[in-house]
Amino acid sequence: MAGAGAEEAVVGESFEFAFDKEAFSDKKLRVEVVGSDDAATRKRRREDDKSDEGECVDSSSIVMAAPILRVTTMNINSAILAVKSPFFFKLFSNGMKESDKGQATLRIADSEENAFMELLYFMYSGKLTPTTEPTHLVDILMAADKFEVVSCIKLCGQQLTSLPMTPESAVLCLDLPYSISMAPALAEAAKKFFAERYKDFLSTKLQDELMRIPLAGIVAILSRNDLGVLPEEAVYDFVLRWADSQYPNPEERRKILSSQLLPLVPLVRSRVRTIVLD
Repeated sequence: MAGAGAEEAVVGESFEFAFDKEAFSDKKLRVEVVGSDDAATRKRRREDDKSDEGECVDSSSIVMAAPILRVTTMNINSAILAVKSPFFFKLFSNGMKESDKGQATLRIADSEENAFMELLYFMYSGKLTPTTEPTHLVDILMAADKFEVVSCIKLCGQQLTSLPMTPESAVLCLDLPYSISMAPALAEAAKKFFAERYKDFLSTKLQDELMRIPLAGIVAILSRNDLGVLPEEAVYDFVLRWADSQYPNPEERRKILSSQLLPLVPLVRSRVRTIVLD
C-alpha cells in the first residue's frame, strides 16, 4: 500500500515503520474475505457479534455464513491496534481464544476489504493514502466506525467536507447511518448542497438528474427553498413525477407522498387549510 505524501497530516504518533513487519509484531491477523451484497454492506450498522466458538469476530451473521473467497495473513502489533481501537482492545483482552493465541481472525465482506486495509494502515501511520474519491472515503469511514477508530472517523469526515460536493457524494453522505458520529454533520452539508444546487428544480434541463435524487435530497430541496414564489401546480406535478419514478409500488408511493412530500407542497397545504377552515 502506498503511503501518503510528506504534506499529508499525521494524526497522533506514527508507527508506520512497524506496519506488517514481523520484527515489530507479536501476532498474526488472519483476514477472511467473503462475498456480500455491496449496497447492504454500505448501510449496515456496526454490531459486535461472535461465533459460538469465539474464534472469529465479525459484524454480520450474513457475512459469517458466506463462503470464504480468499484469506490474507498479516503481521500485527496488538498493542498498537488496541490503543487505536476499542474493538481490538476487547479482541485481545477479553479472554477470547484470540487473546491467548498468536493469531487472531476477522471475517469481512469483499466490499469492505480495501477500506479495512486502509484502516489498518491508518492505525499504524496516522494518515490515509491521499484520495479525492468520496466513495473511497465513505468506505473507510464505515470501516472506522465498525472497528471504533475514532481518530480515523474524524479525519475521514474532515476530508469529505473539504472536497467539492457533487450529487453523487451528497447521496453518499445522506446514506450514512446516523450511528456514525460524523453522519449528522455530513448529512446537513449534503442537504444544503441539494437545496442550493436545485433552487430552480422545475427547470426542464434538471429533470433527468432530479429523478435520480433520493428522498432525503428531495425533501431538502422542497423544505429549504421558497416554494411560494413558484407555480403551485408545477411543484405538485414535479413531486408526483418524482414519486412515480422512485416508488413503483403504489402503496409505498402513497405512504411517502402523504407523510413526507405532499405536506411540503404549497398547493396541498392551502387545500388542507381550506378544509380545516370549512
